[in-house]
Amino acid sequence: MKIKSTLLALLTGAALVAGACGASASPSPSAAAGTICEKAIAAGEAETTLLGFVCKQGVVRISTDPNYPPFSSLNATSNEYEGFDIDVAKLIAEKLGVTIKWETPSWDALTAGNWADRWDVSVGSMAQTESRTAVIDFSEPYYYALAYVAVPTSSTATSLADLTGKEFCIGSGTLYESWLKGEFANQSLVEVSAPPPTGITVTSEETDNLCIEKLTAGRTWDGFVQGKEFIDNAIASGAAIKYLDNKWLTAEKISVALDKGGKDTASMLAAIDEIIAAAHADGTLSALSKASLKGADVTVKQ
Repeated sequence: MKIKSTLLALLTGAALVAGACGASASPSPSAAAGTICEKAIAAGEAETTLLGFVCKQGVVRISTDPNYPPFSSLNATSNEYEGFDIDVAKLIAEKLGVTIKWETPSWDALTAGNWADRWDVSVGSMAQTESRTAVIDFSEPYYYALAYVAVPTSSTATSLADLTGKEFCIGSGTLYESWLKGEFANQSLVEVSAPPPTGITVTSEETDNLCIEKLTAGRTWDGFVQGKEFIDNAIASGAAIKYLDNKWLTAEKISVALDKGGKDTASMLAAIDEIIAAAHADGTLSALSKASLKGADVTVKQ
């Protein structure tokens, strides 16, 4: 993640709002009775909390990535966001009883915390890590991810050992960058199956997809780490990459993220956890996953 091409930048600059243009002073009058925000307002939720603020505005500002298919991407034809993360974000907004204003900050800015009230919630495939929990409040997982190593189709490498001393291209601020730099020695929230190869060069791009785009444009690198669904989508889209082997590298809990340094998140976190738990229980998340990820259900821990 997380930079836009010129076209994407122009499209996202249009300040897309899901379901409405601009913010209203209160939740939409057409919202179904009994939404979380209606209940929160009736109970006197303070506007100083994140939930109270969002409910008062009638709009939740959700950060996403316009270039991270199949989880989130901006469709250049319809000018609308699509993907599994997008569908989860829409579900959360629906249950809250508010509309969405999409924001597209860099991944580095998201994971650094201290968002300075520029957006309210991140629904963008963020994995829980120890370092992130210092600045981010995480919901219960809405899906689980397994990451693998990919290499160019021309590569003769078949194991991590074959990539010793080679160059990896990786998204800046990702946990894969941290793994490559040897920063996961005491990691417990993320399961890691192997240490990184020695003597490697790490080239960090602002978005994972830039690694794919640069390879397509003739730029070479030797290794790449990403979630299985992302790699599958890239291969299906014609990217000249393949799996290094059939061994998963990391197992991650993917959650909605809130800023510890902003408004009090406790009631919003409880509301989102309630939405996620119900959507797991009734099969909604599973159905959304299968619809966006070609039948794959990532909502069940593997």
